[in-house]
Amino acid sequence: MNAGEYAEMYKLESFYWWFVARRQLLESLVESIARDFEQPTILDVGCGTGINYSVLSKYGDTFGTDASEEALAFSQSRGTRTLARSHLESLPFANSTFDIVTALDVLEHVDDDLKALDEILRVTAKRGVLVITVPAYGFLWSEHDEALHHRRRYAASELRNKLTNAGFEVERISYYITLLFFPILFMRFIQSVTKKSIQAKTSHIVLPGWLNSLLVGILGFERWLLRWINLPFGVSIVCLARKP
Repeated sequence: MNAGEYAEMYKLESFYWWFVARRQLLESLVESIARDFEQPTILDVGCGTGINYSVLSKYGDTFGTDASEEALAFSQSRGTRTLARSHLESLPFANSTFDIVTALDVLEHVDDDLKALDEILRVTAKRGVLVITVPAYGFLWSEHDEALHHRRRYAASELRNKLTNAGFEVERISYYITLLFFPILFMRFIQSVTKKSIQAKTSHIVLPGWLNSLLVGILGFERWLLRWINLPFGVSIVCLARKP
């Protein structure tokens, strides 16, 4: 990420609509998955500033990795201690260690996503589950992606194929942030034609409290819909995949 992005993330994650909604989605998924295990071991790869530990640690012994010293320092400031610095393509854990692995908006950062998925499969226990989110659609590429040092955005079919080729069984895959898709598409277009800065910046804009809460509520409704159906398009993709 560009300098300062981790500090900005750390400041926003507790209340900003996108982070709050993703954390609520994560909890709903992990709560259901954890029922299949007596005391699951959980790994959050690309843990960033560590806020998801507050969710994951409710359901099992939780560990985090990140390639950034700055990110790990923020994680430690939240009280997290079970951390390791590593790249996703080379995780410092034994084979078949974790029952649940989360990779939340991290796969798009690595140069070799196929190698990264192979490595995640290696450390996942048999019948263990990967919870993964990635940004959707190359045509949504923007300054936001550049600031976060993304390498790519995905279509659901592409992510499914890569997970299958790595050896995972894809149990469910859906788009997410569907109801906000067209407003975000419009905003990305406006940003692209009005860009004046030399250094790329993220599109995080602090909104009035009522509007921020409204967006959290809209994505809460999507989270409810995901209990019954897969969404046909969206800004993000969420997937559950199991190791055979």
